[in-house]
Amino acid sequence: MKGKRKVKTTKWLLKGRYIYEAELLMNNRSQKAHRFLDAALQLGAALEPIGRLAGDMNR
Repeated sequence: MKGKRKVKTTKWLLKGRYIYEAELLMNNRSQKAHRFLDAALQLGAALEPIGRLAGDMNR
């Protein structure tokens, strides 16, 4: 056998599907969620909660 053996993968298909589903979810979010996410993006990581406020680390 010459050359590398080609392995079929579904990574590109999964990536496209995840992007499509994420866009659907983001388009259907409520106005309150929209404001919350936009504020988090504008303020940056400096004001992100740490410790217990950030949530359970075991999940």
